[in-house]
Amino acid sequence: MTNPTNASVPLPEDRTDIYKLTRYGESRVGCVDADGVIYTIIRQRSAQRIGRAQAHGNGYRIFRDTRHDEKEVGNVDAHGGVFSYGLFEGGELGWLDPDGVVVQGGLILGEEEVGRVEGDMDTIAAAALLLIFLPEDAEENRKITQRE
Repeated sequence: MTNPTNASVPLPEDRTDIYKLTRYGESRVGCVDADGVIYTIIRQRSAQRIGRAQAHGNGYRIFRDTRHDEKEVGNVDAHGGVFSYGLFEGGELGWLDPDGVVVQGGLILGEEEVGRVEGDMDTIAAAALLLIFLPEDAEENRKITQRE
């Protein structure tokens, strides 16, 4: 769980793809397999496990793999509402629209389309984008800015 190992990207019929919007269009950043395991795409055919989802009530709890364990970062309900346990302490971070578009927004944040998901595990994939992929990008950008 905590030792990052590269794996093959799950087959298209066995995964839900996660796309992040960038200034240049969209980029496939990860996927979720049929068991709820969340992967980041390293290369065209190579992926690395970075988290998982666990069924809970009418939704899923989302876990991020860490160096030695895992950390619960939030949850997603059956309707696609994503809630964070981090910065917003249980507040709504965003949601999944019926057409697969992922929107970041909530009480404090303005609404912004941040990506899309495609596949059967769409609510988990939307939660992974909002709870794992986007915060990691923001942290990486902060580190780059601090070095300059």
